[in-house]
Formats: sequence, C-alpha cells, structure tokens
Amino acid sequence: MAIGAPRKKVTIRDVADAAGVSTATVSRAFARPGRVGAETAERIRQIADELGYRADTVDAAQSSSPDELNGMLAITVADISNPVFSDVVKAAQHRCLTKGFGLAVVDAEETGAIERGAMQLMHRHVDGFILASSRASDAAIRKIAEIKPVVTLNRPTRGIPAIIADPTRGLVAAVEQLLALGHKQITYLAGPASSWQDGMRWRVLNALSVQHGFLLRRLPCASPTMAGGIGAFRLFKARPTSAVIAYNDLMAVGFLSALMEHGFAVPGEVSVVGIDNLPTDTIAKPTLSSVNLPRRELGEQAVDELIGRLRHVTRKPGLEPVMLPSTFV
Repeated sequence: MAIGAPRKKVTIRDVADAAGVSTATVSRAFARPGRVGAETAERIRQIADELGYRADTVDAAQSSSPDELNGMLAITVADISNPVFSDVVKAAQHRCLTKGFGLAVVDAEETGAIERGAMQLMHRHVDGFILASSRASDAAIRKIAEIKPVVTLNRPTRGIPAIIADPTRGLVAAVEQLLALGHKQITYLAGPASSWQDGMRWRVLNALSVQHGFLLRRLPCASPTMAGGIGAFRLFKARPTSAVIAYNDLMAVGFLSALMEHGFAVPGEVSVVGIDNLPTDTIAKPTLSSVNLPRRELGEQAVDELIGRLRHVTRKPGLEPVMLPSTFV
C-alpha cells in the first residue's frame, strides 16, 4: 500500500474468509453468542480484532453542540411489562431529571421491527438513544448510531459504547451451589433466540458443564414470561433433571408453579434458580434463588454515558463494554 493511501475498510466478508466460515456465522458470533460454538466465536473475534473489523467508533454524522440539544433522550426496552425493564427505565428517568433531560420510552415488544420503526420516527425529536437488550441487528444499531448518539445495554455492538450486566459471577456461584447439593444434571430454560444475554448465559453454563462434568440441557421456551415458564413444563417432564436454571425470574416462577401443580416437590425433587432477583422472588412459595443483575445501575450509567457524549465530556468508547458484575442470591 502506498504511503498516504486510504486504508481499505474491512468487511464482514473479509472476516468470514479469514476464519473459514460463512458471513452468517460471523454475524451470529457478534449478535447471538449462544448460537455459535465458543471456540469458533472466540476465533472469529480474534480475527476481527486483528483485521480491524468495526474497530472504529461510530459517531453521529452531525453532532449537536450542547446549546443545540432538545433536552430529550429515548430508551427502547424489549418488553416494558417485564419488571427488569421497568426498573431500568425508572433509574434512567430519575437520572435524566437530575441532569435536566426528559426521557421517552419505547416498548419494542420483543421485536426489532417495532424498535427500528420507533427510532426512525423519533430521531428528529431526541438527542440520543439508549437501547436496552435490543433485538435489532448490528447493522440497524450502527445505522441509527450514525444519525444520533447511541448507548446499548446488555447488547455489545462494535464501535458503540455498551454497558453489560455480566451474569458470569452469579451463574458460577449458582452452579457451584447446585453441584454442592448433589445435582449432576441441569436444564436451562432458554430465552428469546434474538437475545444477546440469552446467548451469553448459555455460553457461561456450557463452559461450566465442561469444567465440572455435569449434564446440561437446553429447553426452548415460547416466551420469557410466566406463561413461557409454565409451557416449558410439558417438554421438561419428558426428560426431567433435578435442577433447572431459567433465563429470567418470570419464567422460573411460572415453571415453579407448574412443578408444584403436577406434584413435584421443590426443592426436594427439583431445584429451581432464576435470573434477575425480582422482589416477587421472596414471596414465591418456596422462595426463589436467583442471580442478581444490577439493573438500576445499568439505567443510571447509560444516561451518564449518553449525556456525557452529548456534552463532549465523556471518554471515547473503546472496543470493550463496561461490565457490571452479578451476584447469587
């Protein structure tokens, strides 16, 4: 390459060719980590870093000066009826108010299409977006980030600042507790296929099953709700295990009720663990053990990051997201 010549932009095809996989596999490795083998996904990420794929920060094409701001942010959530997202929104709203901003809320209803449509309608009226557990594709997220500043929650996209509730520490403690109780088989009640967090949780559990030698099964569920947990029981009873970890607490509570209704002793015959640590866990019968994710901190830090970018006082986002640790309760 001649000195001063522009550097050729690395494409997803370049990464796929270098890794010897399809472009679809590369895309899934970034957006759906649980849908690609751990070794393959790690090799793809390393090759992408070496080639410089999407390593540059995505900045809005026309960055407003602080004096030209509308004073309004928007947050999209996968499902506003889920108490987890309600807590994230409340924390974000309170943080916005202390900083002189309003907050508009979009319920994506677990679909990328509604989320994209709402952002297209709103982008002229807001200063930036917080995307909480976005179901949109990486390409769609990067496209809106070229128009307005974006911060993602629980969904890293290269070149865009992200804040992640890392389930690793809490899941490790939960599995170790189950193993200490003598469990040798664990079923995972899976979340939405489009959820990055679902892929992350499955990857952690897979690694732990290899490390500790227990049998791990994945059970698809219709929805990440109590109804989804209840519906999962029909598949579970065909191949039951003595322990279950659910994608979230709503599914865990629904599954727990189905177990009790069909005469299973909990935790005598089946131990159940959820993820989120909702207040309702303490009133469930029996009470539900859960992995606690710092959801309020997610909302607060997202607002701080986004407003900092708007006011040009925040750090330049790097390749690595901010990781907030989880705990087992």
